[in-house]
Parts: sequence; structure tokens; C-alpha cells
Amino acid sequence: MKSNARSPSSQSGGRGREAEKVTPIAVGKQTPRRMRRAAEILAAAREAFLEKGFERSSVSEIAARVGVVEGLVYAYFPTKRDLLNEVLRGMYEPLIQDIADSFARIHGLRSRLRYLVWRHLRVYVEEPSLSRIVLHEVRTSPEYFKSVLHDLHVRYTSFLLLTVREAMQQGELPADTDAETVRSMVYGGIEHRMWSLLYGRGTIDVEAMADSYTAMLLNGILAPAERARGGEPAAPGDSPSQGDIERRLARLERIVAEGLPRAEAAAAPAPSAPSAAAKRRRKSP
Repeated sequence: MKSNARSPSSQSGGRGREAEKVTPIAVGKQTPRRMRRAAEILAAAREAFLEKGFERSSVSEIAARVGVVEGLVYAYFPTKRDLLNEVLRGMYEPLIQDIADSFARIHGLRSRLRYLVWRHLRVYVEEPSLSRIVLHEVRTSPEYFKSVLHDLHVRYTSFLLLTVREAMQQGELPADTDAETVRSMVYGGIEHRMWSLLYGRGTIDVEAMADSYTAMLLNGILAPAERARGGEPAAPGDSPSQGDIERRLARLERIVAEGLPRAEAAAAPAPSAPSAAAKRRRKSP
């Protein structure tokens, strides 16, 4: 199955987004010195955001970490939000490229789904502080859906949409599968599961969780026997299983052998039919 593994390009969100699209190179003349200084400022901003969070970090503190005056930071990044956007871009762009490179070599619904689950789990394990910023301070903002992060997240999750839609075309998934809902189930479910890890409560086995999560997504949570019967509950008049019959026969035989009171014997449920095993027991000396 050959596919285009490139993620969708970011879409512009209007005039209100112009400040968010500012990059170090776009502010001032492009020179090696300016680019090095911009990288130093971004590294300091990343450290501050990871240590204290976005809201509690100040531009003056970031400038002090670099050893420059606060005004110089603003000459590269007009707002603190621009700094955060570039820090997030610096995390997501290599991640998206890494996924695209690996995704192009993986084929089949199960393998691709398992890889995407595994890769997303690794982000939480390897970048817990940055993940906390994304979930707690950025995603909760009313401006999230107009933000750089939203565009990056759309590109990041586009590989799952592609996986589901190609699986539908190949007949691996029903034609009426809602790809958007599957995406929400995968990333929303993992996000909920990883909250405790992000705040230092417990650990996870990434490999084992990737296996179990993928199996649950593809196989559902019903027991195999229930899946075979379509997940419908047993009707009141359904015949008992072979095991039920044998257990009831064994109880009746015990009652007879021990001579229990007739009232208790009468309370024992009668079997629907004798099992072959019970017949053999009766014939044996």
C-alpha cells in the first residue's frame, strides 16, 4: 500500500495570526550572528518554560539567562507568545518529519496504528515538561484553535487520518468508519491516560501499552466469545451451555449421594439435557 506520508501544510488563520507567524529570520536582516542569537534566546526560553511554565516565566528572566537586555529579546520576538510558538515549533517540526520518514516505510492498518500510538507515548515519556505546557497552558487557551500549536497538532495527527482512510479504501475497516472520531479516541484517550505520568505518578511500559492500546482499538473490549455472537446479551430462553449442564448434573448427583433434605434438592435447577460426560460417569462401575 503506497501512500503520501506528507502531512498537510499549516493554514493561515487571518490577520489575528500575523504576530504568531513571526520567526527569528523574519525579524531583521538574516545574518549568521542574528541567527545564533535567536537560537540562544529560544534555548533560554525553552529552559524557562520547562522549569516554571509559560505563565510564570518572564521575558526579562529569559534575557538574563542569555546575558542580554530585555529589549533585545523583543527585537527578535515581538511577544512572549511568539517565543512559545517558536519553542513549540522547534519540538513539533522534527517530530513530524521523523514520523513522516518512518510512516512511509510502514504498511498495513495494525502496523501503522501501533507505530503512531507508540510514537505518541514516547513524546510524553521523553518530553514530560513540554507536554505539560502544551496540555495545561496552551490547549486550554480560548485562542488555541487559532494558534500555531493547533496547526502543528493538525499536521501531527494527520498520519492517523491517512491510516484510517486508506484502511477503509482497502476494506480493512468498514466504509462508514468516522476517521475524525478514531483520531479523537486515539489521541484523546492517550492524553487522559498519561496525565498521571506527567505529574510524577507512576510509570508506563511504552512497548506494552502500545500493544494493548492497539489491540483494544482494533478488537474492542468485548470478550472473544461475545464478539463472535455480536455482543448481544443472552436471551432469557437461551439454552444453557455444556458447562452449565455438567455443573448442574454434578450438583444433583452430590445431593443424591449425600442425602440432603428434599427441599434443598428441589431448589436445585434441573438440567436441560444430560451431557455425554455425565452419561459415561453413570455407566462406570
